[in-house]
Amino acid sequence: MPKAAKRKAAAAPRPARKADGEAQVARPLELDFPARLVGKAVLYELIKRFDLVPNIKRANITQAFGYMQLELKGKARNMDAALAYLKKAGVGVAPIEKDVLES
Repeated sequence: MPKAAKRKAAAAPRPARKADGEAQVARPLELDFPARLVGKAVLYELIKRFDLVPNIKRANITQAFGYMQLELKGKARNMDAALAYLKKAGVGVAPIEKDVLES
């Protein structure tokens, strides 16, 4: 294979994979927290229990409510478990169809 073809093949984007070979997914989400959860370490749980990486795009947190737009990255099975955890805890979860930075 010529050098130019090798460089081009090496530069092609590939899905991110962890050492175990499972593909990573990224989901833009909107989370709505009720007042009782505002002081809880919900994002910490997503990181620690589900091995997800949050990237907060926008947030508004008061004592009465919490609102957050973020992107979560991690294994698909961990993502599904984390979203189920959030919903069971009482967090409103909705997908974001458009990048929040575009608005």
